[in-house]
Amino acid sequence: MVGMGLQSFDNTVLAHVERSYDEKQFDNHLQMLTDISSVALEVILGLPGDGPVNFRKSFERARELPCALRVYHCVVLPSALMVRAPKSYNMDYDMRSLKMKSCLGWSTEQLLAEVEFLNEQVQLQGGDRGEFFWVFPPPI
Repeated sequence: MVGMGLQSFDNTVLAHVERSYDEKQFDNHLQMLTDISSVALEVILGLPGDGPVNFRKSFERARELPCALRVYHCVVLPSALMVRAPKSYNMDYDMRSLKMKSCLGWSTEQLLAEVEFLNEQVQLQGGDRGEFFWVFPPPI
């Protein structure tokens, strides 16, 4: 199983975490990898600058692809967002688990609603979940 850490299909969102996305390159790499291996696409719920509508677009796009999907709940890591994020990201996170509770683009209620959406979807689609992640099998 090869994991492709995309995080989001939206370059505006990715810019907030110092990443980028090239659709043509992604499609080519995905095709090459699925020709030789099982692939799991990885996206993140609760990234600063994202939001419920945009996250849902990334989720739906990922479910159309011939691969598994792993969704991770955003955490505020000491070597990443915790030290590099500007104050305008308005990050509120659990100081013990580092799990994002709200931030730029996400209210607490919106983030909790998407968590519930993912909980429902993982059950409907025969996946699995943990405290920080949801795993979806490849579409049939």
